Amino acid sequence: MDFMRLILLTLLLITPVSAISVSYELSPEIVLPNGYADCLIRISNPNLNSTNVYSISFYSSTVEILPSSISVGKIAPQSSYTFKVSMKSQIVGRHVVEMQISLENESITIPIELVVDDKFPQVAIVSPLYKSEVKNARIAISSPVTLRDLRIEALFNATPKVHYVGTLSGAEEVDFKFSEEIEELHFKISFYNGKSYHEIKRSLKANYLESKGLATNLQLSRDVLFTGEAVNLTLEITNLRNDEVYLIEVNAIGNGKFARDYAKIEKLGVGEKKLLNFLFSPRESGKVELRISYYDYFGSKHEIVESTSIEVLEAKALQIVNLRTESALGKTKISGEIVNYGYRSALSVGVSAFCNDSKADYFIGEIKANDYETFDLEVSCRNATLELSWWNEAGERFTTLESVEVKVFKAGESYATQGNTTPLLIAIIASIAVVAFVIYVALRHRK
Repeated sequence: MDFMRLILLTLLLITPVSAISVSYELSPEIVLPNGYADCLIRISNPNLNSTNVYSISFYSSTVEILPSSISVGKIAPQSSYTFKVSMKSQIVGRHVVEMQISLENESITIPIELVVDDKFPQVAIVSPLYKSEVKNARIAISSPVTLRDLRIEALFNATPKVHYVGTLSGAEEVDFKFSEEIEELHFKISFYNGKSYHEIKRSLKANYLESKGLATNLQLSRDVLFTGEAVNLTLEITNLRNDEVYLIEVNAIGNGKFARDYAKIEKLGVGEKKLLNFLFSPRESGKVELRISYYDYFGSKHEIVESTSIEVLEAKALQIVNLRTESALGKTKISGEIVNYGYRSALSVGVSAFCNDSKADYFIGEIKANDYETFDLEVSCRNATLELSWWNEAGERFTTLESVEVKVFKAGESYATQGNTTPLLIAIIASIAVVAFVIYVALRHRK
């Protein structure tokens, strides 16, 4: 049905002698209390002779008609007479107006029905509203008849304050944004119904659902670490709200060093997800916090705290193993392996040996996770100190010190060893085996 059109109510009455025919059109067909409806009436003479219409009068105890009576006179053959009256009533309901037409030899009574309704236009909230977030109230407004110059105004703090709909025929939807949890939403609606201007007020009870807010999920690459290694913290942020949020800021807090301890997201749309990564070098076991703040459409600030715990072992991520020393002619050679027991790379790895005024450096660079590198140093003393240093991926430097003592030998001895004796034992056993094999071969040859 096209509500933009006026619904035409037409009544065709023909007298028993076919003297005249009468039709009327009521616009609008439904009015508000005290609203005017225009009734256009047409008296037609289909005959070949003139017809005398003395008067037309209107009667009703509940409807005011202006004018209440008119004089017509003669209507020429096969012609018509058209006039308009206005009707209004203060009482809601269906009203019957009797139109009485006086002719030469008879009178005709025609009923005209006027409907007065105070229930239109209707408004309703057709969108969910959530606590602790911007409320986007979608308001449906409907009318069984065409309304002109319709405006709907929020009688509370909302954006926008007024929606201009214009012509309403059927139903329209408009949106109002607001921040407070108001129990009843009050609106003022103004419009023209026919030629009558009306202002009405409507109230809607608002129900609020729990907001899903921002969902956050904090994950660690590992929760048990060696001293001196870094851990990756991944923060997933998902906007489960029904509105956009702005200026999302994340501050990382913990006893240690972060490669970066701050991140910012300008905007997060409805249902949008972001991943943020933080590299952290903890100094001891304890808790790490990520404090998240954001702003909604109206500038209100909201905060979330995510936390997790990390255990830090006393053992260092990088350690020296298989340390070997050789001493000859006042020089001490030191060699060994540096093992990375951690789960991330160690950077700028270096080892130094120093004693008195003698110092030697050996730069290795990167040692990947669960990998090792060898080193060789030489200093001009018997007792030295080894310094192992490295940087982890979070940008923190670590050092470890280890003493090296070389045994003093008697005259004629050229070297001494310290540390892992496995290579020497293997060499001795191999020599004994070779000698035994030679003796065995010689004895068999003599036989």
